[in-house]
Amino acid sequence: MTAQDGGSDAQANQDSATANDSGTDSESDADAAASGPTLGGCPMFGAQYAYNEDISQAPLDTGSATHLSTLKSVAPVIGLDYPGGEVYNIVPASQASVPVGTTSWYGFDTTGTFAYEADAGGATAPIPSNVQYENMTTPNSDHHMMVLQQGSCQLFEMYAYNPTSATTGWDVLIHWDLNSSSEQIPDALEVGSTTAAGTPLLPGVIWPDEVAAGVIEHAVDIVMPGSAIAKCQYVHPASDGAWSATGQFPYGARLRLKSTFDTSSFTGTQALVVIRALQKYGMFNTDISGETRSSFRLGGIGNSQTWVQADITQLTQLTWDDFDVVDLGTVYTMKGCN
Repeated sequence: MTAQDGGSDAQANQDSATANDSGTDSESDADAAASGPTLGGCPMFGAQYAYNEDISQAPLDTGSATHLSTLKSVAPVIGLDYPGGEVYNIVPASQASVPVGTTSWYGFDTTGTFAYEADAGGATAPIPSNVQYENMTTPNSDHHMMVLQQGSCQLFEMYAYNPTSATTGWDVLIHWDLNSSSEQIPDALEVGSTTAAGTPLLPGVIWPDEVAAGVIEHAVDIVMPGSAIAKCQYVHPASDGAWSATGQFPYGARLRLKSTFDTSSFTGTQALVVIRALQKYGMFNTDISGETRSSFRLGGIGNSQTWVQADITQLTQLTWDDFDVVDLGTVYTMKGCN
């Protein structure tokens, strides 16, 4: 397993040098449907990428009721870690790449070619001197770093439980091409990414700037306890399973909030923006929590911390009875995992 994500993950910010390139650009629902979400002038992958697909009318999985019954039994609580801790950085095309000390490096270049280096010799990324990342001043905790480079629209994500600096001691560095609609880590590798499931981290976070704009144009991530996650199994867009889990719900599985969900008890607007996204795009199971509850990844720190706690935390009213499981497609079982 490359990254084991605790349920405390979630927040967003930007590199101070590019603070004017804030957040997800949302001009209109029509534009969003045509082009998908953008960030810093870059697409968040193509409109057909799994996170950007409108699945409001997608068929249910034949095992939907069984999965939901099991989730209610083994992991009944859906939570939210307010205010979270994830951070993203936007850097210009001119940002120079620097050496990165990491155990493994892999990802896609602009031609769509995938490369993997187990010892990560020669790994580089455009990391600025004032980079921000999750828990950067807190040792012995999860650390995620996200750097989006404008111009070429390349995304560099890093993970370590306890890195020694911004550029050393990392477990994984993965390179995503945001111009692509088909970034899928090869199944034969059976590796995760900066999420245990092998998905990109940036698209699945609930960012405050997009909520403030009134629309989330992508699916969001849900982090689940091991008692809920299927051992050794996954479905796309995941690329890896969980060796130590004991549940039934595979990484990469998508849940959709029912269109009939009653929002009459919700006040304010922030949680309702997320509700609409959960009905249109759903949420993916992408990581294992160190807690007994499932959690959304929530973003926003510093000057971008615009959450109204009494509003956004209303998402904790959600229960598994409010969801359906979308058709899983092909379920992959990891080799040698038992």
